[in-house]
Amino acid sequence: MQKKIMEQGKAFFDVWMYEVSDEIQSVAQAFGERYMLQGALDTIEKCSHPGVKEVLVQATFLHMLTIIKQNSAWYLLNNVISSAAASKLDDQFDAAVKAFLPHMNTAVDGLGVPKIKALHGTIARDYVAFNEQDDYDNMQAAGDIFDFRRTGAPRL
Repeated sequence: MQKKIMEQGKAFFDVWMYEVSDEIQSVAQAFGERYMLQGALDTIEKCSHPGVKEVLVQATFLHMLTIIKQNSAWYLLNNVISSAAASKLDDQFDAAVKAFLPHMNTAVDGLGVPKIKALHGTIARDYVAFNEQDDYDNMQAAGDIFDFRRTGAPRL
């Protein structure tokens, strides 16, 4: 297709930017996702620590399920997944988030995020206590950094 367009005397830049840009970006996105998944699967396979392996499995599964959810229309139109499978995506996603929840602190710790209370927004701390008070400049009211291991679940 591109060769035919180029033979029509159009500039390469114009063809690239205005006529095939969406396709190029889609290919780049798909390549990046495939590259990430292969790297994750290789790392999981080589991982000998059961705790780390479980975090990697849960995070990779949740990430890939997110990509499938975001592109479910394409997958349905191209018969990659059935309508029955697509109808279960929301439930599978919710279950994957709940399965990842016990690993949340471990994942954040693995990113090397400093545990300095003042660097974390109120949503990552005690947002209920923060929202119950009137002085929204009083960041100390948000309390300590939220710990999913200690509380078990986000508070409402």
